[in-house]
Amino acid sequence: MIEELNKVKDTIDTILVNDDYPSTIKPEHLQNAVRAFPCMGGKRLRPALAIWSCGLLGGDVKEAEYAAAAVEVYHNWTLVHDDIIDNDDTRRGKPTTHIILQEYAKENLNFDNTSNSPEKFGRDFAILAGDIQQGWAMDLLLKSIEKGVSPAVVVALSRRLQRLVNRDLISGEALDVEFPHRNWEKLQHSDIEEMLYLKTGILLQFSAEAGAVIATGETDFDDERISNIGEFAASAGIAFQFRDDWLGIFGDSDKFGKPVCSDISEGKPTVLLATALENLNENNRSKLLSFIGQYNYSKSEIEIIQNLIRLSGAEKVIEEKTEALLSKARILLDKYKDNKYKKLIASWLDFLVLREA
Repeated sequence: MIEELNKVKDTIDTILVNDDYPSTIKPEHLQNAVRAFPCMGGKRLRPALAIWSCGLLGGDVKEAEYAAAAVEVYHNWTLVHDDIIDNDDTRRGKPTTHIILQEYAKENLNFDNTSNSPEKFGRDFAILAGDIQQGWAMDLLLKSIEKGVSPAVVVALSRRLQRLVNRDLISGEALDVEFPHRNWEKLQHSDIEEMLYLKTGILLQFSAEAGAVIATGETDFDDERISNIGEFAASAGIAFQFRDDWLGIFGDSDKFGKPVCSDISEGKPTVLLATALENLNENNRSKLLSFIGQYNYSKSEIEIIQNLIRLSGAEKVIEEKTEALLSKARILLDKYKDNKYKKLIASWLDFLVLREA
């Protein structure tokens, strides 16, 4: 699968580097910021799903390339805005967009006589960069017509992107931002799982649906050929988030890319943490609650947190939930005829959920 995934990466990289949409953006440092994340690389898992879903249903995978590139750029604008919301300084081991722009401002602009600051400038321009990236994603999707996709299909996908993804994904991000400020006692597992579907599952669902729609020419998203692969991807997205939450507590921070227990430090509700708090006795529950919001953790404190979560049985619950989602996804994928792309998507699922980083 890795060899085929690398082919997708090369295809998407070529499209994005050579696409003319960002070329007239002013000023130049904003143009550079718009190009930065999408052209930086990444695993390209969403584009691969779009292209391979097209192949799964017997379509010409080249027709799905612009839609796949659109999905990647769309994903990247959400990361740019997410990094501002989370005050993250790095992404993929490199400075985030608002930090890049902040450093540009420090080196090239004058703030001596204003109430502004390089930090505010960096955030403001990163918001603008994300806004333009969303427009770039739409432009790429519309260019699918140049690959032979019918205008009716492109219009249907464009509307689906705005209604299913734009509206609902941002709703998921809003819930993610709000949840830490809610009463933990009243936060239900179903609330958290809905947020995970909206924030992560939706874009994966659209990626798979886009490939299926391009392959079939069918614009009815309730068509089982389309809805089954979309539901497969949505289930994979929630399982991905469960794995992410587990890695956030028990993973290797060097491989995972962020400090262990950072979700607890941020007071971020996860099904893993919510389950632990529900199952622990009063003394251990109070002990675990005392760690929420702490700036950082010593090695011994991390071990205490890990032991409390394991004692609660929450780790096992997450493992069972993840396996149930994987089982559901595999059953949905089995509805399709065997071909090269079905095998690739099955490997994609394992790669997505069984990863260490």
